[in-house]
Amino acid sequence: MKYTLPRLLFTATILLLAKQMMCLVCYSIVPNVKPIILDEIGATPTQIALIVSTLPNIMNVILNPILSTWSDKTRTRIGRRTPFLIWSAPFLALMLVLIGFHAEGSSLLARLLPGVQCNWELWYLGIIILLFQVGYLFPGTAVYYLEADVIPYKCFGQYMAVGSIVSTLCNAAFSYWLLAFTVNHLKLTLTIFAVLYVLTYVLQLIFVKEGEYPPVQDKIDKNSSIVQKVVDYCVMFFRQCFTRKIFIFLSLCTGLNAASNICRGIFNTLFVTKDLGIDLAMVGKIGGICGIITAVCIYFFGRIMDKTHPMLIYFLGGIFVMIVNVFGYFFCWGEKTYFVIALATALMYAFQNLANTPLLVAILPSDKFGQFCSSNGMVNSLTLVIGSFLGGIVTTRFGFRVMFVWDFFVTGLATAALIVVYFEWKRFGGKDHYVPPQVD
Repeated sequence: MKYTLPRLLFTATILLLAKQMMCLVCYSIVPNVKPIILDEIGATPTQIALIVSTLPNIMNVILNPILSTWSDKTRTRIGRRTPFLIWSAPFLALMLVLIGFHAEGSSLLARLLPGVQCNWELWYLGIIILLFQVGYLFPGTAVYYLEADVIPYKCFGQYMAVGSIVSTLCNAAFSYWLLAFTVNHLKLTLTIFAVLYVLTYVLQLIFVKEGEYPPVQDKIDKNSSIVQKVVDYCVMFFRQCFTRKIFIFLSLCTGLNAASNICRGIFNTLFVTKDLGIDLAMVGKIGGICGIITAVCIYFFGRIMDKTHPMLIYFLGGIFVMIVNVFGYFFCWGEKTYFVIALATALMYAFQNLANTPLLVAILPSDKFGQFCSSNGMVNSLTLVIGSFLGGIVTTRFGFRVMFVWDFFVTGLATAALIVVYFEWKRFGGKDHYVPPQVD
């Protein structure tokens, strides 16, 4: 696609607005309130991990490859990615409202099925949260592919840096001002954000246009039976995505890095409020301050990445994360030390995560970007399924502080996988001459 500078800036702004609304809803609001409301209704850490991470990631393993490959092959008047973002918006908004009204929903179920004795709130929330996560897979896969399709590659690093700054500031604002308010006024807050979510994607539909795509080159025999087509597509998918070492170990690296943070992602709020005795409002303020500082630093992180390769940033980020976790385990015992560790952790993850999407763009084949991202996502989800299951068990056994130990060792495994990716990347051309290996 070709842009004038004003048009590029306007398109990037609308894209960022829609993406940040999705990230705010799916990565900040819902993940923060899920463990709290599940804990309030008596769920154990193992049950929380099962509902919040294990079951959703099993669905991700199944659906991500289907949705991603489907979007690669979609050709509509509004593009190949936009339909997945638009169609899913009303459903996600509805699930968000139903989470907010979980007490009323579970009471209704109990009245409709008076002969069934169980924890209806736990069952209701478990089902709605799972449906929310399934709905999220539609925009959660397509939004990153849309950015790669619409934003020119030479501007992509700067775009990701600005996006990361905006995301960090939004998360900081939510944490500082709205975390405690959201928990205390769940119905009102989730309903407002549900409406805003739909409106932002209507704006994207109106103002962000995808380019023209070449016709789909389908090597599957169209005259074969439906069952044979499914088998042929699955064989082709796995042959193309999982027969080259560089793609396999790249998926393992990103998957292990995602799993390394599973215990912190699920149990950090409970660790801080229960083990350290810090008030939830103060937790939100600390998170907000850390977010603002991180957003300022991301600008400089982005300039560093422009002068090097995202693989180096990703590697150094992993090393720094391991060091921070050592200090966190031994020294995080109160409000002041928690602030220091929380800030260091936020900075190191921001440094590393800034390179995540550019690393995928730099290594994966552009013509099958959605398909290869989905295979990457499949491995990520499998590691998260295993990680959340084991993380819930070890947290139940050793307590919330084990999140530091978990993060240290799993990040170490991810770093080892990245070293394998580096040597394969060098073998296929390196920084100046890399060409992704092709499998027909």
